[in-house]
Amino acid sequence: MKRFMTGLSVASMLFAYSAFAFDNIKIKKSEVPAAALATAEYYAPGVTFFRYAYEDEEGVRVYEFEAIDPDGRHIEVDVLADGALQEIEWEKKMDEVPAGVRASLELKYPDMQVSFIEASIRPDGSFHYEFEGVDADGDFMDVEIVDTDLDVKRVATN
Repeated sequence: MKRFMTGLSVASMLFAYSAFAFDNIKIKKSEVPAAALATAEYYAPGVTFFRYAYEDEEGVRVYEFEAIDPDGRHIEVDVLADGALQEIEWEKKMDEVPAGVRASLELKYPDMQVSFIEASIRPDGSFHYEFEGVDADGDFMDVEIVDTDLDVKRVATN
């Protein structure tokens, strides 16, 4: 029985590992489908990608392209193999965030000390702004605001 339970434990660990085995796998530029690369280059002109990877999300392979813009900020472009854009994410400064989004954040979380901002464009064309920082008690906050309807929600806390 003990041997069976040990075997079952090993099998469980292998299954768990396989569930995450295809998450953010680094690849060479030459392994990226041409259509995906063309889309990434189109939506991030003038940058040089330094990292190519893929993830399998719900059975769909998504290629990730990472770069640093001329101002030193991180950009990530996510594209399907056929060239369909999934998402563009880039670091922002507070003065680059639309006034309505800033006002919504300040109204809902006036004591938040923001340490990181990321803007993203989704396939439906909506703009999402993610703010990371701490609240007045020093607890981690992750707040997302969708610019289309200024829907404010606290995504994560610590």
